[in-house]
Amino acid sequence: SGCKSSSSNSSAAAEPVARDFGEPTAQQIRPGVKISSSYGSCTSNFIFAANSVTYYIGTAAHCFSDDANNGDPCESRNAASGFSGVTIENARFPGTLVYSSWSAMQQQGEVPASEQCRLNDFALVQIHPDDLDNVHPSALRFGGPTGLYNGLAAVGDEVFTYGQSSLHFGEPALEEKRGQITQVVADGLAYRVRTDNAGVPGDSGSAVLHEDGRALGVLSDVAVGVGTAPVSNGVVNLDRALAYAKNGGFIPASTVLLTWQTFSGQ
Repeated sequence: SGCKSSSSNSSAAAEPVARDFGEPTAQQIRPGVKISSSYGSCTSNFIFAANSVTYYIGTAAHCFSDDANNGDPCESRNAASGFSGVTIENARFPGTLVYSSWSAMQQQGEVPASEQCRLNDFALVQIHPDDLDNVHPSALRFGGPTGLYNGLAAVGDEVFTYGQSSLHFGEPALEEKRGQITQVVADGLAYRVRTDNAGVPGDSGSAVLHEDGRALGVLSDVAVGVGTAPVSNGVVNLDRALAYAKNGGFIPASTVLLTWQTFSGQ
C-alpha cells in the first residue's frame, strides 16, 4: 500500500519532490488554505504532484457535491471532473477539479451504503500552471508533512489539524486543533478522532497530521459532542484514499505527496 510512485526513476516524477521550495510564507498556496466554489467553502489538506507541471491541492469530495450533507456518496450528484470554478486562496487563477472519490466510486460500481462508499471522501484540484511558482508544501501552523503515513495509526496517537472555516472568525485558537485517535474504522479506511475544540462546517477537507509529522488523513465529517463530551471527527485514511485514486486510473500513478521536513506539532 502507499505511494507507489516513490520508486519511480522518471525524472518528471522526481522533479517536483526534489524542488527547493525555500521557507514558506503566509501568501503561498499551502495545505490549510481555503478552497471555495459555487458548492461552498472547505479547507485544503496537502499538495501533490504528478510531474513538474501538474500539481494538485487536496480537499474533501463532498465539497463538490449537491448532496454533501445527506444521501449516499455512491448515489450523489457531484461536480464533473473538469469543473473549473474553484477558487484557491492565494492563487491568481482558478483551479480545476480533476478527481472526486464520490464520482470515482460511482464509476467503479461500488455498492451504495458500503463502508467503501461512506468512508472515501477525497478530492484533488489541479493548480493552474501559472500559480506553481507560489506553491509550498508546508502545512499552515504546524509544518510538515514529513511523509505519507503508510499502514495504520493506533488508538491514542496524537493528531494535529487546522481548519479555515469562517465560523472561527480568524481566531488561531479555534483554527488549530489537537486531538487523539479514538477509533480505527473499517480496518483502517478511516479514523475517529477527538479534538480540543470544535471542528465546524468549512473545516472539511483539512489536513490531519500524525504526531510524528506524517500526513495521516483528511477531515471528512464533524459530530458535535454531547454536554461536556469532546468533539468527534471522521478522518479519511489518506494512504488508502490516494491508492484508490491511483489504482482506478483516475490520477497518474506518478502522483506523490509533497513534503516538508520542518514539523512543529507539540
